[in-house]
Amino acid sequence: MRAKTLSRLCMTLGAIALFAATTAAQTTTQQTKGTPTVTTEQLRGEVVKVEGNTLVVKMSNGDLRTFSNIPDSRRATIDGVEVGVRDLKPGTKLTANITKTTTPVTIRTTTVKTAKVWYVSAPHVILTLPDGENKQYTVKDDFKFVVNGQPATVFDLRAGMNVSAEKIVEEPTVEITTESKVVGTAPVAAPAAAKPAASTAKPAASGASSTAKPAPAAPPPAAAPASSAPAKLPKTASPVALMGLLGFLMVGGSLALRRVRQ
Repeated sequence: MRAKTLSRLCMTLGAIALFAATTAAQTTTQQTKGTPTVTTEQLRGEVVKVEGNTLVVKMSNGDLRTFSNIPDSRRATIDGVEVGVRDLKPGTKLTANITKTTTPVTIRTTTVKTAKVWYVSAPHVILTLPDGENKQYTVKDDFKFVVNGQPATVFDLRAGMNVSAEKIVEEPTVEITTESKVVGTAPVAAPAAAKPAASTAKPAASGASSTAKPAPAAPPPAAAPASSAPAKLPKTASPVALMGLLGFLMVGGSLALRRVRQ
């Protein structure tokens, strides 16, 4: 009795396993990476506008580029100090060194499905899928099925067989990673304008007319003569010589008068 119950349990488990084998589909995905390609690029520009996490930059070729949704974690080194995008000022010169790594990737998806052969006429076969739908396939000669754990071609199939088949799909794609380092210089502050000197002129009287003409300018002084007589006589013109001359004339005059009288 006990052996009979065990045998029934094994048969039940076998049926459950067979049912699972005919309805389950296993899918595996595998990625194969190729040789990466590394390129570098340098961009230069000047900050035009900053609003929140949006940055407008005038590039070195004159184009305007808008960088939106820049994360707060992105930093730039300006004059040796790390700052965020919100701390950038218009006029800041930026230089971005960008390293781009491009890696080709092949994604291979393998799906193993089980079904029951409903009809076969090689290379055509109609399979009953796990959901009960019958679907026809045209099978290549080199396509392999698995029947009872052994490989089989479409020519080996017979109606009623439970078979497994692999569907392999390969999809090429590309992985791109970028790393950028931004440095720059802050705009130079304009020098402060000099204040005008305070006026020393006294304000005009309140009764003075605002239309009064200014007084005429005084004529320029006359030019001094090129040469002028000295203010004092030279030392040779002393009064002693003059007195001697007068005495000599008086003596001569008296002598002449005396001769006339004789």
